[in-house]
Amino acid sequence: MSGPDGRHKVLVHESAQMSLRDYKEVFRQDGFDEDFVKTIVKELLQALDFIHTEAELTHTVSMAFKSPVARKKVSKCRTFYLSRLMRPRPGPILLSDFGEARIGLGPHTDDIMPIPYRAPEVIMSMPWNQSVDIWSVGLTAWDLLGTNRLFTVMDGDGKMYDAAHLAELIATLGPPPRGFLQRNPRRATNFWDEQGKWKGLAPIPKNRSLEELETKLGDSSAFIAFLRRVLTWMPENRPTAKALLHDPWLMTESSASAKAKSMDAEGH
Repeated sequence: MSGPDGRHKVLVHESAQMSLRDYKEVFRQDGFDEDFVKTIVKELLQALDFIHTEAELTHTVSMAFKSPVARKKVSKCRTFYLSRLMRPRPGPILLSDFGEARIGLGPHTDDIMPIPYRAPEVIMSMPWNQSVDIWSVGLTAWDLLGTNRLFTVMDGDGKMYDAAHLAELIATLGPPPRGFLQRNPRRATNFWDEQGKWKGLAPIPKNRSLEELETKLGDSSAFIAFLRRVLTWMPENRPTAKALLHDPWLMTESSASAKAKSMDAEGH
């Protein structure tokens, strides 16, 4: 867009309803079913593939999805919009909230992402790129499926700080590679000693593996394998959005759906 100070890049958005996060809090506190979450994640990855490759943007925040707002166009210059809050109807999902988006492929160095959703490289003040969005995909899938955030970022006393966050990451993902810590050794020495041993600024929680935390799905192996692909210490080990579209978890039918179809077939 051209203005008095030259040309500027702008983002134009379609009017939308409540986000899926808001919908979940109001109508589905126990989380969405697995097949629905798979559909949402696929649409999210398609959107990210576009903004990463075509627009060269990084979203940077936890993923909020919205449906187009209900409206009726009555003429070229007049549109009626729904004024009352109603349960959103099924429809296309929009990737929203680009207020903190970064233009360019990076690497970038500024502070981004809501604290519980920060990728490891952001916590450690390291350069980051579009792979932070892939980290967010994993946490978003977890959020939509269940009732609790994967990382609370709090210690036993309810205090929120980076050491507690890193301790949770260690408990869930295992210790970080030495090569990761060497990317910002000054920051790393706040939490690890020279041998890469955790200093214990926050206790490492017990019983916090993905297998122990995921209790909703009958067979969670494919979902956990998906999470392990995207929730990695090393950002370069995370797949691209396009590659993730072919992940086995997203390509297969959930066990609950398959069981329901089998029961229907037996009933007929």
